[in-house]
Amino acid sequence: MTSSTPARRRGRRAAMVGGILALVLLYVVVVLLYASGGRIERASVASGGSGQPLVLTLTPADVDGAASHLTLRITPGPDLGSYSSDQFSMDETVHVLVTGTDGSRTITYGADEVVGAETVTLTLDGFIEQWPFDRYTTDTMIVPLREAADGEGVPIPYELAVDGRVPGWNVTAQAVELPAMATEDGLITTLGVQFTITRAASTIAFGVVLLTLMVIAPVLVLTAAITVYRGRRKIEATMLGWFGAMLFATIPLRNFLPGSPPIGSWVDYLIVLWVIAALIAGLVIFILAWLRSGPAGVAAAESASGAHVQGDRSDADAGSDGGADS
Repeated sequence: MTSSTPARRRGRRAAMVGGILALVLLYVVVVLLYASGGRIERASVASGGSGQPLVLTLTPADVDGAASHLTLRITPGPDLGSYSSDQFSMDETVHVLVTGTDGSRTITYGADEVVGAETVTLTLDGFIEQWPFDRYTTDTMIVPLREAADGEGVPIPYELAVDGRVPGWNVTAQAVELPAMATEDGLITTLGVQFTITRAASTIAFGVVLLTLMVIAPVLVLTAAITVYRGRRKIEATMLGWFGAMLFATIPLRNFLPGSPPIGSWVDYLIVLWVIAALIAGLVIFILAWLRSGPAGVAAAESASGAHVQGDRSDADAGSDGGADS
């Protein structure tokens, strides 16, 4: 007995130290994943043709999985080339055709007008119900055009560059070359970009940790309720408040998931629903134990105790009578 006690204490200390190290390691991993996620590797592609190309920088600014939208900022520059005399405006009117939005959109930069960034919203193809493993794709074609004498739009040499950072998301941009067109500037290839968007590893880790904590809560509740029901621990009515708090904290925790997956996502069917069911089951078990320990239960316990004491007295009297007879 004496030798096993120190060994047991050492085992508990080792388990505690191991748990603390695991939590620290998990914390470091989540922080590193957040710091390294969200960046977009700069990519560029040129259309060809003679003359200085017009540079259009595409910067993904925001991703809305619920609305299936990608907010994209289009910025001319940093060098407007032959289309600018002061590096701030166009020498001639240029129309930038953008597809993949809610209908095709044209951005117009007027001659001698100061140009700046324009924001467009691209439509994504994907399902947020698959959170946090949802994946979205979209294709966009971007072509700058000048007005010809007959009023038709003629492509001009240009270059598309993708850069930026979207926290919480991994964005991959792949250039797409479309059929070339013969113009007075030479053969110009129309360009497009295909975006592939997934959740960052830090977001997935955040969601997994939060869902794990949600699963631990009903395990603790059921353990406490079953222990009380079996009579191994004393019933305390204040525990009902703790059970209720655990139950009502489930929905706020679920709504705290990054990316706000809508109700009806797979996490609701596989985890959240059963967490709530387990919490209610633990509450029911505790209530049954509490009812069983009511006045009827106390009276039964007292009668059983009285019978036990009476039996002990009878045995004692019998023993004394036997001693007297002897």
